[in-house]
Order: sequence, then structure tokens, then C-alpha cells
Amino acid sequence: MRKAILTLVLTMALGATAWAQPLINGFVEGAQAIRVQKNTALGDGDLGQRTYPRSELRLQLKLQGYGDRGSYFVRTDFVSDATVADRSMVDLREAYVKLTPVQWLDLKVGRQVATWGTGDLIFANDLFAKDWDAFFTGLDDTYLKPPQDLLRATVYIGGTTFEVALSPHFTPDNLPDGTRLSVYNPFMMSAVGAGQTPMFDRPSKTLENGEVFARLFGSKGSAEWALYGYKGFWPTPQGATSAGVLFYPRMWSAGGSVRMPVGSFLVHAEGAAYVSQEDTDGDNPYIANSQIRGFAGFDKSLGREWTLGMQYYGEYMLHHDLYLMGIMPGGPAFDELRSTVTGRLSKFINNQTIFVSVFGYWGISDEDWHLRPSVSYKVTDAINWTVGGSLIDGNEPYTMFGQFRDNSNVFTRLRYSF
Repeated sequence: MRKAILTLVLTMALGATAWAQPLINGFVEGAQAIRVQKNTALGDGDLGQRTYPRSELRLQLKLQGYGDRGSYFVRTDFVSDATVADRSMVDLREAYVKLTPVQWLDLKVGRQVATWGTGDLIFANDLFAKDWDAFFTGLDDTYLKPPQDLLRATVYIGGTTFEVALSPHFTPDNLPDGTRLSVYNPFMMSAVGAGQTPMFDRPSKTLENGEVFARLFGSKGSAEWALYGYKGFWPTPQGATSAGVLFYPRMWSAGGSVRMPVGSFLVHAEGAAYVSQEDTDGDNPYIANSQIRGFAGFDKSLGREWTLGMQYYGEYMLHHDLYLMGIMPGGPAFDELRSTVTGRLSKFINNQTIFVSVFGYWGISDEDWHLRPSVSYKVTDAINWTVGGSLIDGNEPYTMFGQFRDNSNVFTRLRYSF
């Protein structure tokens, strides 16, 4: 039904205006990731007897065109995946039409990737879906954001812009399912592979379970500001039933961000309140408490094409005392304030044909970490080779990175663009 509606909308929109000759381009990419340690939850043996977190060949085709009243864009991936039982699949990443019926209004409807906020690989107000399976297994960072079916309206009011995005159904984060990565099962209190992960109860795909994203943004002098709102569900399963099933409780959020130059630094800050609608008092031990999330950071050029960026991220849990009272024996006990620091050091080399980047998370409260080094070499205008790693460790098996501590991997990608 969803594809039929999308096709109808695109057909009506495409037929309503005159379009120029479409542009077609894309790439072919091979990606291979290898685990650097034995993962018993996945049945790994010694080196050479391990499953691969990622082993695939990907063809992406992009089709785009422009008309007198708008544009359209289609991006589709064709994937041959050796990790998931030699599966071949078609992944429609984007298929939307953007129309400008009047000068002060843009409409963008269809399947699309959406993102907003000021963070570098950290998020507070961006509650669009994330693909953590792709993030930890060597795909390009752009694949962290999966597509969603959205109707986006952008209204220009003087120097201020208002944007609202409506989704006809809830799109959760794509979480590891034990195939590429072992994952923590809270009911077994250990890392498990495929077939042992907990069951999920996702909201049905109805308009009642749709999502609303809103943003008001503008600038004042050299400062960029934004206000955000969201109504929908927790993006990851933050509730559990007595039958041992995880589910997605309802929540809403509101927040803001600012970004501006301060001396030789480009600084940014963002904050958001997450209100857990099904546990506003914090007295239900089976549903996540409301939280305040935020971060602040800076980017600075160090000269000679070196760039440094750092961020502090914090999550403050409301009604923490009630949360502690509801913890089951042996269950996770998170701090009232969970703090994480990130850093990125990058440099262009050899006339910008080589890009070196090291990005890292350090979970101060959770005592875990994640390091993402990479080197990208532009062999020619069409060929790009990337080598990197996704290195993870932690003291506890239930923290953000600690749950993936036996999944560290190195990867390589070779891409030919046309």
C-alpha cells in the first residue's frame, strides 16, 4: 500500500509540470569488514574461521531532474550481501518530488533521508531514524541515516524558516539483530547472536502512530539558531513487558540549538527535553524515564589543513531515585548524569587526494569507548579507496558501546563513481 501511494503521488507530481532531460549517475562499491577478535556469541573461531560483519557489492543509481516548478530525485541501491546468506536486495533509498507552488513554500514528498541539528555524530533534537547496524560495520557515514516516508513543508517567513515533516507511520532505528554484530539481550543479561535476540513489538503502521517533526530556524548576526519539536515514539525500544518483549513507548521532545564563531573557534550547543509520555512520573520500572539531553562543542582549524573538533554530551535522567528502586537484581544501573566526550582530528594530504580522520567516543560515566579511524584515498576522480576501523570496548555489556565490545572490526571500501 505504501509503495502504491508513493507511486501515485510521484506520478501526479511528475505529470503536473515540464521536466528537463534527467541526470543519471551513481557508483559501484565493494565493502569488506573483518572482526579483529573472536566473538563466541556469533560462533567465531580463530582468524579465518569468523563471520564477516560486512561483505557486499553495492550498485547505486541516482536519477534526478528539474522542471519549471520543482525537481525530483530517485536513489536506489542494488546489494549483493554475502554476510546475510548470500542475499540480493533492492534498497530504495530515496524517491521524492520537491515542488514550489508559491515563492514562500517548498513541498517535498516521498521517500527521503532527513537530518538536522549541529552535532558531529551525536544527536539531541534529530529524532529521525538511525541505522546503527550500518554505522558499526564499515559503511560510509551517510548510511547512518536510513530513509523515511515523509511529507515535508518548508515555509519562508522573512529571515526565518519553518519546517514540518509528517510521517504516516513510525520508523524506528535499525538495530543490530545478531547477524552482523552480537548484541546485548537484557533478559539473558549477556551478548547474543541471531536467534537469541529479544522480541520487539513495533507500533502498527497507521496514521495514529505517525510522527511529527518540526523546526523553526534562522540567524542573528553570525549566529545560527533553531527550535525543534517532535511527537512520536522513542527511536529505540525503551519499554519492556512482563512477557519479555521490548516495545517503543510514546514520547515527545522540544529543544533548541545555536552555532556561531567565537574567535578562531566555531562553537555549537544543543539541548532537548525528552518526555516519556507513558511514564511521566518515573515510577514505572519497565519504561524509560524522561530525560534532558544536550551537548556543546567546537571545531577549530589548526593550520596546514589540520582540523580539530571536540564535543561534550550529557544525558540527565529525571526521577533517578525511582529508577534505582525499580532495578531488577543484576540489571543495569545507569548514573543520573551520563557523560560522553567525543573528538575528531582530521587532515587533508597530497593536494587533498588523501583524507585522514580519527573520531572517538569516550563514555566517561559508562566506562566504554568507540574509535573510528579512517583513511580515504582519491585514486582518480572516479575511484576512491577507504580503509578504516570500528574499534569498541567497555566494562559493562549493557552500555552503548560496551554491548558491542566483541565486535571490533577493520574494513575497506573501494568505490567507482560514474
